[in-house]
Amino acid sequence: MHRFFSEKLEIGRDILHQLKNVLQLKQGEKIILFDGSGYDFISEFTGEEAKIVEKVLNRREPERKIFLFQSLLKKDKMEWIFQKGTEVGVFEFIPVLSARSIKKDFNQKRAEKIIKEAAEQSGRAVLPKIHETIDFEKALEFVQKERLFGIITDPNSKKHILESLKEARTALFVGPEGGWTEEEVGEAKECGFKAVSLGRLNLRAETAAVIASAFLVS
Repeated sequence: MHRFFSEKLEIGRDILHQLKNVLQLKQGEKIILFDGSGYDFISEFTGEEAKIVEKVLNRREPERKIFLFQSLLKKDKMEWIFQKGTEVGVFEFIPVLSARSIKKDFNQKRAEKIIKEAAEQSGRAVLPKIHETIDFEKALEFVQKERLFGIITDPNSKKHILESLKEARTALFVGPEGGWTEEEVGEAKECGFKAVSLGRLNLRAETAAVIASAFLVS
């Protein structure tokens, strides 16, 4: 069944257009609506609206909450991270302005649209939250305030990410193409972060973000 996010569990103009003109659903066929509450609402399409017929607990949501602190990358790479990160189970996205960041900001509305569509496709029970861009120091403060277990990627670390503890709430810091500076890694360690590598090969920043997130979620 096709899934659609709707805060009010109603099919608005956009969803109705998809159902009638794109998917060409017939009256009586079923779809799934979800509102981020953790439940899926099986609904019957009447031709103009959707009538809820069953409420089902969605058990697909990962137990571990991954907060991905991603240093800003170019537009297409950030959008890929938002999409694939949602698909593998990232709980919240926090874009970070670091010393080697090329971009200074991102299109939040477009990012929210990408996340919504990825959540619908992948069967997520909730929409991952996306924060406004913050600088590196504010990111460290966020982790301490929320009492998250901190991990920062560092190719020089001898500890592989698979050896790290899998905590219930983890802050994962992934750097830009040029990586974190030594000062940033050192500052994170002083705040109690564990530095980890993702293996012997050099990965693109966007690849590292998704692979590391998937490792920690599983």
